Amino acid sequence: MDRVHLRIAKDHQITDIKDIGKHVTFSEIKCENHTGQACCLFCQTCKTFICVKCVAKVHNGHELIEEEDYNKGKVEMKPKQQSKIKFEISKEYTTALTHIHHTAVCSDGSMWMGDGTRSKLQHVKLTENKTEVITNFNTEIYGMAKTHSNNILVTTGDTQLKIINTMTGQITDSKYNVKPLTPISIHVTSDHRVIIGAWTGGKTLPVTGRRVVVVMDQEGKQLEEYEHDNHNKRLFTYPEHITSTSNGNICVVDWLDNDFRGRVVVLSPGGDILGIYTGHPDVNTGKKPFKPKEIITTLSDNIVVTDVSNQFLHILTDQGQSITYYNLHDMGILYPHSLALSTSGTIYVGCVNLQGSPDTTKAKLYKLEYSGI
Repeated sequence: MDRVHLRIAKDHQITDIKDIGKHVTFSEIKCENHTGQACCLFCQTCKTFICVKCVAKVHNGHELIEEEDYNKGKVEMKPKQQSKIKFEISKEYTTALTHIHHTAVCSDGSMWMGDGTRSKLQHVKLTENKTEVITNFNTEIYGMAKTHSNNILVTTGDTQLKIINTMTGQITDSKYNVKPLTPISIHVTSDHRVIIGAWTGGKTLPVTGRRVVVVMDQEGKQLEEYEHDNHNKRLFTYPEHITSTSNGNICVVDWLDNDFRGRVVVLSPGGDILGIYTGHPDVNTGKKPFKPKEIITTLSDNIVVTDVSNQFLHILTDQGQSITYYNLHDMGILYPHSLALSTSGTIYVGCVNLQGSPDTTKAKLYKLEYSGI
């Protein structure tokens, strides 16, 4: 039997089981629209979890899915929708770096790129087929984000984030300090908040100390802190990269082990888990686990994640459910790592080279045009 009869709300719906969600416990998800209400259904029409009050007010007649039925499948676009998603290389650049672990696009079209392995940071201009270095730094870099004033925030191993003035190239202390924690990742939201992934330090595994995501306002005042779920379990093992959606969802690449296996954790602004993505069963197997690296959100609030070992892009909804995946290796893009989004919506993919590659091996940067997401 491949169809499920939904017995909820006035207008019954019939839905294909292949189109439904992944395993979650509905009661652990709190309704975003009705304070104190636990979710009890998934609205396939709106791609969101809802409570009893939501049904009568907004979702009556929609395609509503119960927990048991939801957990039998995956939330994915139907094949004809997937086929509309396209990526095309519009430019390919040879850089002066061996690895491109971090990227950020400035409003003038120039870029900042960081090689975390060789402690190099560059401000570059994009020419016809290569990058032309404007400013070069030799500094540790663990995370990078562009501010709305077009300056660059970086984490360098200090408790205080550094800020680089793009015009002068001067590095100074920023307003953002997570002392006694050490910052790992940074993201600047559309409403000027700064989100920082941080930890106590020491060994990545086994997990000891604190693993936290902190939200600060523009002046460096702490607004929120996410560390544990409703059952007092850790939310994160190592919050390596962060992005956010226009409605305030926080999306975190969380590394789980020393082999860089990981997942994407999506939280609501209130800290509730909206979704956890651990890879797509078609491409991520025991021999090819999901190894997420960089994460961004598109202008339409879809989440894009690089899977560097398998050389895929994974495309998710704003709540972390799978839409589809895209094979970059088939396009000639090898070992995609970093992602950056320009103000016009262009995606830049920075690649890395195999471990042990000599400094003479130069990393590639790709400019991608896309449609359908």
